[in-house]
Amino acid sequence: MRHLLSAVAALLITAAPAFAQYPPPYAPGYPNPDQADDAKCRSWGLAPGTRAYADCRVTLNQNRPAPPPYPYPAPPQPWQPDPRPIPNEVSDRDALSYCEKAARAAPTYPIVKLAAKIVVPGREKVVSLSFNVVKPGAKPGFWNVECRFRGGKMTSFSAPR
Repeated sequence: MRHLLSAVAALLITAAPAFAQYPPPYAPGYPNPDQADDAKCRSWGLAPGTRAYADCRVTLNQNRPAPPPYPYPAPPQPWQPDPRPIPNEVSDRDALSYCEKAARAAPTYPIVKLAAKIVVPGREKVVSLSFNVVKPGAKPGFWNVECRFRGGKMTSFSAPR
């Protein structure tokens, strides 16, 4: 049993570089830049350990082009939400609220309740409201209001008088 454990430990130690989680600093299939620089400086007759050899290695290192991209695909980008809406745009809910507030501020007839509301989206947002009202002579009826929004502001308010 002891021999088996030591054999497994030796195998794991030997195979550890194969399971390394970090890629090499250069892509496989390309020469190692350090070996190439060493060979080039030696071919010019410079001996390792001399000042000229060190200057040669530094110069070659500084003038080296960027390494080729790593051959594996780039990892996926983290999720990001859609771009934010245009800040000048008013939401449907806010448009309904602003239009109803404007209509209730100056009603032509006494309002009983809000009967219907419609928002038509588009370049110019249109809000249509219909109120149950009490007309003169105690007859029930409807009062229709229309508001238009553009660029985050109410551009028009129309209601029959």
